[in-house]
Amino acid sequence: MKLKNLLVNFSVGDKCIDSLEGDIFLDSLSKFKSFEKAVFVSDVSPRNINKLKKYFDIIIPNNENLFTSYLALYKWLSEHVNEYKYVMHSDLRDVIIQKDPFEFFESNPDINMFYSLEGMKIKENECNLWWEQSLRTLLRSHNETYVDEYVINGGIFGGKIEHMINHCLMMFSNTNRKSQFLVMDQQFLGYLSQFLKNNEKNMLCHPYKDTFACTGEAIKRDNVEVFFDGNYVTNKDGEPYCIFHQWDRTELAQTIRNKEESKLKFSI
Repeated sequence: MKLKNLLVNFSVGDKCIDSLEGDIFLDSLSKFKSFEKAVFVSDVSPRNINKLKKYFDIIIPNNENLFTSYLALYKWLSEHVNEYKYVMHSDLRDVIIQKDPFEFFESNPDINMFYSLEGMKIKENECNLWWEQSLRTLLRSHNETYVDEYVINGGIFGGKIEHMINHCLMMFSNTNRKSQFLVMDQQFLGYLSQFLKNNEKNMLCHPYKDTFACTGEAIKRDNVEVFFDGNYVTNKDGEPYCIFHQWDRTELAQTIRNKEESKLKFSI
């Protein structure tokens, strides 16, 4: 049996689904038929369930929230481990899919997990720096500073299903803890970055070296320069990124919103 590829999202409530930004993501998703699409839903109205059914092959109701979503992903993927080759997780609200990300995965068959580097170092961003400083207060050992590591984005990642399953369990177990502050997935990925890069089966994709993804936070802060050809956001060589994440933080945001509002369908 030929194994399929799967893109997964997690949606809590109706706010993102009802937004213009959500429509932009869904319109970009609708252009791709080569992989299956699944969305985990919690506290989503019947009206929006019906809306999502137009774009997703699989709707998965669950009772988890955004902070425990990795547990829902872990359980479901474990039950379907023999059905899929690659799985990719994407945020729902602030993402535009420009190219099939699984083609990027397939072109690197020796890689087990793909992570998206935002292109800036932890020390170059106030939020990620605070996360680094606060997380180290919870560590019993190996708690030296890691501010020179690159920020790993928490919303865009993927890989071979068995490794995605392990990743989801790792992230759930390390964010599900009592603390004076919420331990976020991206916060913990920042700590792990110093170790993940030592495994040659992991690809930490930098927007200057790979076309997996580019991220608006780094673009907004001029840590990364990208280009817009009128249709795609590209690198300096004119190669489109598969994923344009956090586009709403960039100077292109109003152009993209206007295009959606005027045409009702976002076309890239």
